[in-house]
Amino acid sequence: MTAAARRGGGLLVTMAWLLPLAAAVAIGAQLHAQRDTDELRAASRARDDIRVLVAALLTPRPGGRAMPTTADGLDALVADDTLAFVPPDPWGRPYQFRNPGTSSAFEVYSLGPDGVQSSDDIVSWNLYGGR
Repeated sequence: MTAAARRGGGLLVTMAWLLPLAAAVAIGAQLHAQRDTDELRAASRARDDIRVLVAALLTPRPGGRAMPTTADGLDALVADDTLAFVPPDPWGRPYQFRNPGTSSAFEVYSLGPDGVQSSDDIVSWNLYGGR
């Protein structure tokens, strides 16, 4: 067998290993790029919490009480046994509440990861768009 024939056989064996390995790496990179990040999971949890808080605010209140005022805050939902507790947002801060609101009748929102009013806030009147 000539040296050229041996090199060709070695190239085929190398390619037989390299192609599936390259395909596996490419698939792994694609799956990694598509996975949820911590930030996306936190934003999703904030939207879910805000939906629960809004539903609790819209639930008829014991004794026919009105919706809480801004001064009463969301803790009024615990005081009248509408909710067992008001969770902090995913970043460890309290959810904000305004009644009356500036963009809707009332507002429930999280200040987002940066903790200040900005475009990354998660707001009840526009859950997927921010401010």
